[in-house]
Amino acid sequence: MTTAADALLDRKIDVCFGQADLDRDGVIDATDILGLASRVIDASGAAFDAPEATAMLAAAQGWWRALVADFDTNRDRKIQRHEYRAGMRLLAQAPGAFDDVLAPAAHAVFRLMDRDRDGRISAAEFWDFQRAFSSTEPAARFAFEKLDTDRDGVLSEAEVLSAFRGFYTSTDPHHVGNFLFGDALN
Repeated sequence: MTTAADALLDRKIDVCFGQADLDRDGVIDATDILGLASRVIDASGAAFDAPEATAMLAAAQGWWRALVADFDTNRDRKIQRHEYRAGMRLLAQAPGAFDDVLAPAAHAVFRLMDRDRDGRISAAEFWDFQRAFSSTEPAARFAFEKLDTDRDGVLSEAEVLSAFRGFYTSTDPHHVGNFLFGDALN
């Protein structure tokens, strides 16, 4: 029996799968993951040999290795939707899995978004990140407002990391992380 919490997590997982399947062929492969990392780097305006871009590419490679090792049940080096869903459900429940697998990417994204290196993400910097994931400008504005939990007009690294963690692991329908990509779940 699927609970409302399971359905929420599945919707978030499906959003992620759709974002990662860049060529829309129904599977995620290494080209998709590195392509998504490249889109994030490009949206940030960073040079591809900049340290923050190199960190993003390394995080993407680590994510790909984890996907193949833990999600690819038929060992074809392609992650099908059902494999991704099953693997992400396990990742969401495993203590420390987010920190080991997805936190490096969240930190790398933060460093890329923070173009002026002030330790905070402005609404304009956040919009660049959202464009890399094919979000609309209204969705990005909505997400920014939700994620700015202290209402200071910028996103701290803690707010961004909490949003990533919540989006990928939380089954709480009220968790602010559900809005990482705007109102994508409704």
